[in-house]
This record gives sequence, C-alpha cells and structure tokens, in this order.
Amino acid sequence: MNKPVFDEVASIIELLESLRKHFKLEKNEVDRLAGLKAGQYSRMVGRNQKIDLKSLRDVCKKVYNLTIKELLNLDGKIPKEDNLPQEIRELIAGRDTVRSQEKLDLTSYLIIIIAKHYKIHDIISNKIIRLYLPPNLTYKSIELGKTNIKHCFEDINSGAEIKRKVYKLISPISAELIKKARESVDPTWLKEFEEKFKNPS
Repeated sequence: MNKPVFDEVASIIELLESLRKHFKLEKNEVDRLAGLKAGQYSRMVGRNQKIDLKSLRDVCKKVYNLTIKELLNLDGKIPKEDNLPQEIRELIAGRDTVRSQEKLDLTSYLIIIIAKHYKIHDIISNKIIRLYLPPNLTYKSIELGKTNIKHCFEDINSGAEIKRKVYKLISPISAELIKKARESVDPTWLKEFEEKFKNPS
C-alpha cells in the first residue's frame, strides 16, 4: 500500500480553517479583517490561489493574534478568545464558539490509525503515524508507552533514549476502545481517513 505524502500546504489550510470554524468566522470576514482582497481567503484555502507569506502572516496576526510559527505549533490547542485582537472579540461576541476538545484527543486518533493500518507483529513508527494525523495534532509528541493502549505494544528500543521510538504491535486493540475512539474524533477526518484506505492512490 502506498504511503501518503505529508502535504505542508494542506496542513496550513486545515489549521487556518479549524480556527476560522472554531470562532465562527465567515471567509469574507477573514478577508476584511486581514486586509486581503475580496474572496482571497476562500481562494487560498480552496487551493485556487497561492498562499503567499505576507497574506498568511496577516491572517495569523490580524485575525488570531498569532505568528506563523505559533500557528504551526498549536499542538492541538485552540487559542483562547481573550487572546484574540479586540476587533475580533467584539465581532464574535455572543457567537457559539464552544468546541469539544475531545475532538483533538491524540490517543483516539492513534487507536484508529493503528487499528486500520497495522497488523500483529508489525513495527509501528511515529513518522508513519503522523502522515495520517489531522494537522492540529501533527506536532504533538507521540508516546505509545504512556497511553491506555500501551499493553498492545512491545518496546523494541532496548531501553535506548532516542527521539523517535518504534514499537511492535503484539495484541489487537479492543473493539470497545476502537468504538469509543471513533465516537470522539472529528467525523470529517474519520471519513477522509477511511476513504484513503478504500481508494489508495
């Protein structure tokens, strides 16, 4: 099976869109607030226009009060509304901005990816797992030995302290855990993830 290639542009787009949707902003509002041309944000996230550095910087800073580096290192966390620029806070005041944080629970995504992608005795690499994670979690530390599914793996690193450990899958993840994981992850991500296995490129 071909492994998907990490798409940096797609990662940036999904990060921007996750923030926009969380704060219930319209695409044309992002255009206005960031000083973009009419319809530019929509074209950028739709990949109909290149995301230039200045426009990306303006969206990050003027809309979310973030640097580009901070955007890329959100690590699954949504910025607090209090940290947004005042104009943005006033605009979204009263809008329903609550988003369930379990949608960003790393272990649930790991369970689904491992159960689908690996078989018993396969060697599991964090590098491969990251290819499937949603953008908000790609920078999060993956430590299988500290999860509630650690009993399913054998640490084959011989105690070596290395940056990227590998593990062997020694027992299947229970159907109950998989069911709970499917209920807690982002449904859009889940659908797209499963489509990749139905129609591998």
